[in-house]
Amino acid sequence: MIRYAYILCVAAFLLCAGCVAGQQRGMYGNAYISTARPAIKVAVRDLPLITAGRGSAFLTNTSVVSGLPVNVWLALYGKSPDGPFAVVAQAEVPHGWYWDSIMRRPFSINEGVELLGGMGFQACTFVIDNRFDPFVAQVWLGRDAKEVTQRPARWLVRAFAARCNFDEDKIILEYREPLPADIHDISSLPFGQDDLVRDFEQRARQAFTVGTVPQDISGITMGYPYGIEWRYMRERFLGTASKYDIFDIR
Repeated sequence: MIRYAYILCVAAFLLCAGCVAGQQRGMYGNAYISTARPAIKVAVRDLPLITAGRGSAFLTNTSVVSGLPVNVWLALYGKSPDGPFAVVAQAEVPHGWYWDSIMRRPFSINEGVELLGGMGFQACTFVIDNRFDPFVAQVWLGRDAKEVTQRPARWLVRAFAARCNFDEDKIILEYREPLPADIHDISSLPFGQDDLVRDFEQRARQAFTVGTVPQDISGITMGYPYGIEWRYMRERFLGTASKYDIFDIR
């Protein structure tokens, strides 16, 4: 009986170890790959990869005094500080926590569900400025700080987000272009520019390719993303999370 129990324990350990070892996240060439739920491959068309890797962020809207630690895998794509650029990210909260429903961005427009590669994402369009943005401080291939501060002050953003893995993970895709200087409110565009947002959203939709993971991913890599301001990687980009409790009937 003891021997039988021992064999069961060893088998269970090996099974768990195999499951953990089988879950990989990283870069396969210029594409981000995750073999965990869901198994997904995300690439960006027409924009070169600038930096990619894994980092740590902290959500400050929770009961955790020091901030809730969040694992973030991300890839940043772009050609120049003047844009356009794109972000692919997957964020994971600790076990026992879950991502809240996809947060509505302030003053966002054209909200809805979009299918990318057969996967449903909640999408919206909004404007952000450079304050407290984790990607604005990106040094862009060694350019000096003065040039970085001269980047466009406001960006037009189309964001796609989806919760997965029992809501412990969230996949976030963002496509950004500089907002024209004469545009102050995207919900009420100047005469003759009615197509500005529609065309932008079409470019955003076409920027990402979402597909299945290749069978052979032996070349997957994961480093540390260079030039990201992790102190600003918080709710503004990631959204909010909550903790399960015994009264939670979700």
